[in-house]
Amino acid sequence: MLTSFAYPFANFFQPGVFWPETADFKPLQVIAMLALLATLGRKSTYDRMAAVRHPSIKWLLAFLCIQAISVFRTGFSSILSEFGFWSVYALFVLVSLRIITDPATLRRYVWGMMCGSLWIVLWGIYAVFAGLEGENGGRAGAYGMYENHNDYTFIIVQTLPFFYIYWRNEQGFLRRMFLLTGFLGCIVGVFLSLSRGGMMALVLEFALIVIYTMKPRQRLIVLPLVAALGAAAISYQYLKRAQNQGDSYTAEDAEASRYELWEAGGEMIKQHPFFGIGSRSFGEYANDYGEISHDNLGKNSHNTYIEVAATTGLFGLICFIGMLRRTIRELRGPPPGPAEPWEEQVRKATLIAFYATCFRAFFDAKSWDWSFYVLIVIAVASGAILRSRPRVSDTVADAALDAPPGLPPTNHLPART
Repeated sequence: MLTSFAYPFANFFQPGVFWPETADFKPLQVIAMLALLATLGRKSTYDRMAAVRHPSIKWLLAFLCIQAISVFRTGFSSILSEFGFWSVYALFVLVSLRIITDPATLRRYVWGMMCGSLWIVLWGIYAVFAGLEGENGGRAGAYGMYENHNDYTFIIVQTLPFFYIYWRNEQGFLRRMFLLTGFLGCIVGVFLSLSRGGMMALVLEFALIVIYTMKPRQRLIVLPLVAALGAAAISYQYLKRAQNQGDSYTAEDAEASRYELWEAGGEMIKQHPFFGIGSRSFGEYANDYGEISHDNLGKNSHNTYIEVAATTGLFGLICFIGMLRRTIRELRGPPPGPAEPWEEQVRKATLIAFYATCFRAFFDAKSWDWSFYVLIVIAVASGAILRSRPRVSDTVADAALDAPPGLPPTNHLPART
């Protein structure tokens, strides 16, 4: 079904940003409604409600509700406004779980996410060579949610493991070339972005790829190589960033500014421990909680976890950490049911991307980034599909019950020769 590909593709393509004339019509919301209409009456091979009841989804919805409640000090209209902003993410998650009806639609959904993300990655690279940095938020920034060079690396971290793992296992030449283009484009995009946090996340992601996709003997050889090349790449990124900034903003300045913002965030947490100062208001009020230099005025905390705790308090942080923890728990263990090889690959790529996104979040404040929500959808939907399948032990037990009296039960396994 085309809907399962088109919906995630459109979400990352961001039609309202690419064609500003359509923004007033809220195209993503319209596409979500069309996706729901297209799937009316379509049965699922698994229990969709089991997916909605997954602990990751419960924590996610609770986190979004806390975001709206956190602005209660400024009145009910502020709560409604904040609810309108965050409800987009709830809609995306619930619509995604609705349109993923079976393994085939899950596979198309992942491809839609990859293709939409690659558009953003390649656009950011094009912006550098076309001299569009000023129009696109800086070096290797695309547009919309990924306009800033730091934000741009989030979508790269989100998709690079999928490109690599799919490329290793794909057979068709054209698909392999497409996947290789995506993989190499992600690497080039990080280098061109000059994002230091993005480069550190990229190195971690390569290490995770080695750990989760190679045999122990291969790891002993490749991991030290990744560590050496990674250290060189991070040093290179620091050097190129310093050259790009000139003497006006050194690495030491960046480090000092981070501490400045984090200290303000810590003071917010002390003074408003339960609901924080209000969702998305860190930059607005940071100067009231610490000495903020001119360059940092209006900026976020550059740390997602501090930002969540400062703006939504312990309630928001508990929900956010709960959402992350339960998603990792879903993906870390063995598949919860019989899995095809490509399904194991999807879950492996999702786990690697999720780990790297959580790490990347230490160096930028992006609690509203799509990476968290799309990866949670893939984790929960794939888990629900696998749980809906009978295990081999269950099949054997059923065969034993169905065997005629006096005959030994069959286990459907080939006899030894």
